[in-house]
Amino acid sequence: MKIKYLTVLLIMIGVMIPTMSQANENKEGSESLRDLVFSLKPEQIGLTKENFKHSIWGIIMETGLSDGYYTLVSLADGTTSLYFSNGGGIIGGGEHENVREASRNFIAGAQHFYKKAVKDATHSAPNNGEVKFYFLGFNETFMYSAPENTLGDNKDDLSQLFYVAHGVITELREMQEK
Repeated sequence: MKIKYLTVLLIMIGVMIPTMSQANENKEGSESLRDLVFSLKPEQIGLTKENFKHSIWGIIMETGLSDGYYTLVSLADGTTSLYFSNGGGIIGGGEHENVREASRNFIAGAQHFYKKAVKDATHSAPNNGEVKFYFLGFNETFMYSAPENTLGDNKDDLSQLFYVAHGVITELREMQEK
């Protein structure tokens, strides 16, 4: 009886270790993607002030949850991704026209709203219930923060941009379901 119990226990541990390791890898992968976006230079994706005449070449919206946060990334080269701090997400959305169009609208909106943001070099993750917009400019990054419920209730200057961002998320989810 003890041998059977021990065998089952060893099998369970053997199954759980790869799962725990994979969860850690997914979390680390999401953190790496986030770090990569914040360290990215526009020239690395083919953007210069000459071929992209707007001030903001990328926008990141992060929303804090009770157990982490999610990150939406839209870049002027079409890159569009959504990932979660605890692992997983959707990358490569910009390969689909409907996602690319929604992402272009998000970046277009960023051109108007970034002036309400402040310069930011820390890129700290949002707290639970907080939304942070990071506007990626050629020389600096700007950040705007607001409570999610205020943005969602159309009671903030950036509520429109928040709705446009959720349009991108909707297109990403629909793309993934196909």
